[in-house]
Amino acid sequence: MIFTALIVTYNRLDKLKLCITASLEAGFNHIVVVNNASTDATEDWLASLNLEPVLHIVTLTKNTGGAGGFRGGAQYIKDNIKSDWVVLFDDDAYPDVLLLEKFKTNASSEYSAYNCRVIDREGNDCKMNKPFMKLPSTFFENIDYAIHPHLYIPDGSMRMPCVTLSFVGAIIKRDVFVNSIDYIHEELFIYYDDVYFSHHLKQNGHHFLYDPELIFTHDLSIQSKNINPSWKIYYLIRNLLLSKQLFNNSPPYSLFAIILRVCKALAQLPAQKNKLHYLHYIFKGLKDGCLGIVGHRHNGNGQ
Repeated sequence: MIFTALIVTYNRLDKLKLCITASLEAGFNHIVVVNNASTDATEDWLASLNLEPVLHIVTLTKNTGGAGGFRGGAQYIKDNIKSDWVVLFDDDAYPDVLLLEKFKTNASSEYSAYNCRVIDREGNDCKMNKPFMKLPSTFFENIDYAIHPHLYIPDGSMRMPCVTLSFVGAIIKRDVFVNSIDYIHEELFIYYDDVYFSHHLKQNGHHFLYDPELIFTHDLSIQSKNINPSWKIYYLIRNLLLSKQLFNNSPPYSLFAIILRVCKALAQLPAQKNKLHYLHYIFKGLKDGCLGIVGHRHNGNGQ
């Protein structure tokens, strides 16, 4: 099997160095790094590396977020690289050294994509990177999800079929990935791009598997109720509303599910350091989501 790593980076050079080191140790045949117009020393450092023919550098002229970065990387792979599988992750995620060897043992032709188990530096499961075995949509499903989350997301102990992918630790058949570029909605900038991409694939009959033996470590910036920087809540709210616009039939979230998630974001206000900024970005996300406004919309840097 031939494996291609697809890494998107923006202004996190220290973490990118660890990421590339871990990727080399894991034994990827190709490592594609999409530099999302970083303004730090990332471009110079990448240019100084002598890792041909393994390392491929794609430098974008503007920051298009994780969504735009993965789409740009997908296009590069389609045009330039032949492999069997593509593994997607951010610059702050580090593959386990045995990731690819374990995948070779566990892989089945039945599945178009796999989700790895993603843990933080303390070894805890990263909830934001867990796939859903079933998306809670109705009123009763959301209540059930709150009471019995193990019925909707894997508990980390066994392999389970799932219906969504995380772009941190997704392993996708190369041909499926590059032939589905239009399903990576770069206009989202960040957040929900992986959920919507996988929902498109599910609608086209593809199957996914969560395999907890495949490990990534994610150096998270959001792993608690405190969302820092607060502009990130804007994309979590706006892109949730945009799901109705992106899917004409069978969107991943019902109207009730969207309302419930907005209410949850509001309920997390007391945990925020800058409550006024947090509220500002929630209401801006609601307005732009209803109006269908997309792209980079916050006042500050970020991937």
